[in-house]
Amino acid sequence: MTINNIKENKIAPFEIDDIKLTRLFSFFLHSAPTIDSNLASRIDDDRLLSNWNNFVSRFTNGRISLYSDSYSSEKLIQQFERHGLSDESAVSRRLKAIVCKRKNKTETDYQCVLRHLRNSIAHGNLYLSNAGNRKYILFEDYNKRGNITARILLSQADLSLLKQEIVK
Repeated sequence: MTINNIKENKIAPFEIDDIKLTRLFSFFLHSAPTIDSNLASRIDDDRLLSNWNNFVSRFTNGRISLYSDSYSSEKLIQQFERHGLSDESAVSRRLKAIVCKRKNKTETDYQCVLRHLRNSIAHGNLYLSNAGNRKYILFEDYNKRGNITARILLSQADLSLLKQEIVK
């Protein structure tokens, strides 16, 4: 299976028959801290940073790379290749990766990732592959000019772990 194979299955996040995934999508769209929503969780910045660091430390075999807002789309696409997220990349059982551009210099890692997850869900740039006992979810985000700004590949278990760690 490749990233392109996953991209063949675009989904509407709240029209799937998987209540666990629907609830996860709802959390990242409406309730995650730092999200611009009246329902967003209010968590102290120091605690959020600590929670994010716990997630990163448990994100074994994963790749997380965040780039400056001035990073070109061409270079970002090259990073997809480097991290196993190019369209032709083979998806192994252990692959999980986060490649994102920051909004500005002051945006933290967790703010960046949560923003891109939220935008992917809100704008319908979400793909799902059910590979036996493992569900792969591909999130993509684009800027107003249509240039890609993030590609994130997580399993349902990874996404659930992120939620658990963030709200501790």
